Amino acid sequence: MLAIPSRLVPQISKSNFDDEANVFLQKFYPDALITPMAVPITYVARHMMGLRVVERHLTEDFSILGQMCFTSGFTEIYDKENDEYKLVKVRYGTMIIDPDTISKRNNGCKNNTIAHECFHWHKHRDYYIAESNHTSDLLIKHRCDYKASSEFAQSKWTDEDWMEWQARGIAPRILMPRDSFITMVERFLNERNVGNNIYKKSDSLNNWLINSLATFFQVSKKSAEIRLEETGCNIF
Repeated sequence: MLAIPSRLVPQISKSNFDDEANVFLQKFYPDALITPMAVPITYVARHMMGLRVVERHLTEDFSILGQMCFTSGFTEIYDKENDEYKLVKVRYGTMIIDPDTISKRNNGCKNNTIAHECFHWHKHRDYYIAESNHTSDLLIKHRCDYKASSEFAQSKWTDEDWMEWQARGIAPRILMPRDSFITMVERFLNERNVGNNIYKKSDSLNNWLINSLATFFQVSKKSAEIRLEETGCNIF
């Protein structure tokens, strides 16, 4: 039997992920729905959503990429210089991004993590604020780890698992809105004069397209590759 999230968790099906991303952009950065661009997600977080974005190591092993703080209080971070965990005070609306998202991954990973945390704040804030009325914790937060929960285990998912699944699926769509993404795929292919000539299609062309899209939208190559498949734009 499929687990059902509580009434406080937004009901979003996978087929509506693109629509949810568009709603987010329409509210916070509508220009991205008009003109294809690399969404300035850090600017969106700080200046359009009023969030405080800071970089701190969250774990020793880089198992947590980001954290959204929904209330004020104390949270644990990893002090890399002294090789120890310590508590620091944070205020509500603070987004903590592990700087290793760039040093160990890439700038696209950082942008995706910020978009991910932005969506948590945008869509899941009410859930966590409601939770704060039923807990003695000093801080209500959501930590986003590196490993995704298996969709084959949805019958055992918690509310947090459902919300994490939503943010994981929608964040790349915020950075690569469907219509803009398709426009850029067509533009890049036209620049190479590929058109519908199947004889010009090759692995090297596919890799070039993925690299071009990743560079343009400032996302990881893997994220661009997955978006190609989701939109049905893969050239093979």
